[in-house]
Amino acid sequence: MDRDPIDVFEADDATSRAYAAFGEGRFYDSVIAFNQAIEEDPENGILYLARAQAHFAIQDFRAAYDDLIEGMGYVPEWLDVDMNIAELYGDPELFQKHYEALEKWVHDYPRDYKAHFVLGYIYYFQQDYKAAKNELVHTLAWEEDHKQAKELMDRIRKNEAEQEVTTAEVE
Repeated sequence: MDRDPIDVFEADDATSRAYAAFGEGRFYDSVIAFNQAIEEDPENGILYLARAQAHFAIQDFRAAYDDLIEGMGYVPEWLDVDMNIAELYGDPELFQKHYEALEKWVHDYPRDYKAHFVLGYIYYFQQDYKAAKNELVHTLAWEEDHKQAKELMDRIRKNEAEQEVTTAEVE
C-alpha cells in the first residue's frame, strides 16, 4: 500500500501536530498532541514510544517509562529498529541536555529503577550496550521479572555476539 508522505508541519491531525511540536522543541505541546493522538488510536504502540520521547524531553521520566512499557508491548519488534535515538532531535545539543538531566536524576535517585530503565533504553538506542546493561541491571534488581528489561538484555547480548562475529571476520 503506497501512501503519500505527510508534511507534519502543515497537517492538522493530532499525530502530525505532536511530531511537529517535538521537532520544533515544543515538548509540552507535543505531549498534549500525543495524548489526543493516543485517544484516537489507543493501540498504536508507536505513539506511546514517541510520547515517551516527549516525556523524556520534559524530564517526566516515570511517564516516559510507562509509555515505553506500553509501546514495547504493542510493538515488540521495536527493538529491531536500527537507529540512534539522538537523531530524533533536530538539535543534538538539546538531546544532550535532556540526556544529562536523566543521568543526573539517576545519580541523585539511584533507587528509581524506572528511570534506570529509561536510561538503559536510551543507551540501547545509542548502541552503548555496556552502559545499557549497567542500567538495566538496576531495573532487574528491583523487579526480577521485568519483561521489557529482560528483552532489552537479551537483545543486547545478541547484538554483542553479532558484533564479536563481525569483528572476528574482519580481523
